[in-house]
Amino acid sequence: MNKDVRWIQRFENLTKAIGRLREALHGIAHDPNNHLYQFALIGAFQFTFELSWKTIKDYLAYNGVEASIPREVIKQAFHHQVIQDGQIWMDMLEDRNLMAHVYQEQAAVAAGKSIQECYAPAIEKIYHDLLNKQKN
Repeated sequence: MNKDVRWIQRFENLTKAIGRLREALHGIAHDPNNHLYQFALIGAFQFTFELSWKTIKDYLAYNGVEASIPREVIKQAFHHQVIQDGQIWMDMLEDRNLMAHVYQEQAAVAAGKSIQECYAPAIEKIYHDLLNKQKN
């Protein structure tokens, strides 16, 4: 496979972002009431989500499927079986948009729980799926 493929280049950045998300998850697991860890987790999630959908977009384009905005990318990725649970990805998109505009402590705690329980596992799943595709 050609290493100049855009999705593979973006995937390398996603790998680094996943590392930061894992660090934030580790921190919040050890000290769930730490506000700095909550901020770090939300920030790492936002950045990782952004790179995730853009990597998926580039992977779809590599396979001849054009989509440009996040919602469209998620729908196409689900349709083409790149992601298995489209609803989780739509929820991630909605929550990412909310997190970007409002900060309330209760909302941050709720977002942290969603990231830990649903979103991070979904991102890990697509990461490992794309990692396997990159190797093939």
